[in-house]
Amino acid sequence: MSYNLEEQDQIEQLRAFWQQWGTVISGLLLVAALAWAGWSGWHWWVNRRAGQASSLYSQLGQRIAASDLKDAAPIFGKLQSDFASTVYAQMGALTLARAYDNAGQQAQALPVLEWAAVHGPVAAQRAAAMLNLAALQIDARQYEAALHTLQTPPTPAFGALFLTRRGDVYAAQGERAQARRTYEQALSELAPDAALRQLLQIKIESVGGAQ
Repeated sequence: MSYNLEEQDQIEQLRAFWQQWGTVISGLLLVAALAWAGWSGWHWWVNRRAGQASSLYSQLGQRIAASDLKDAAPIFGKLQSDFASTVYAQMGALTLARAYDNAGQQAQALPVLEWAAVHGPVAAQRAAAMLNLAALQIDARQYEAALHTLQTPPTPAFGALFLTRRGDVYAAQGERAQARRTYEQALSELAPDAALRQLLQIKIESVGGAQ
């Protein structure tokens, strides 16, 4: 095949360009291909783990629905050990703890809630675990432990709820003045139309009323 002078010049320019930059371009293409393959593999692995965790959570719910807490415990143990970072492990902990509490097995619920208060990706569920844990600690007269549990909410959005529960701790200890101040602080952090305001007003009245 013959080329005219202009085509030959273009071919020579392309050859020179590839000689200078071909290795770099090939390397960049390889990096891009590897990155895509890595992302696809990671995405597949995450979806696979989510599916496994979801299946275990479903099994846990079935055992709890059947009031079979003895068999539910090892299923949660599997969620806890193999899928601790998933939302399913977090939900499983809250579900199992509630089942223990409903069955009058508060001692078994405590360590499950303690774990859920620390682990899991959803702040709202960590907050729920901490609030429920503190409630059980109050019932067990573990007041210092309850105050420690309520020391710092996962996010400021739960501040009023945590203060309310702290007020409950002080009220249970008979520290009415401290309970009232804590309830009033919680009230001050709520929006005017917050549903919790009415309950807090009742709690404030129960410890001597507003000052």
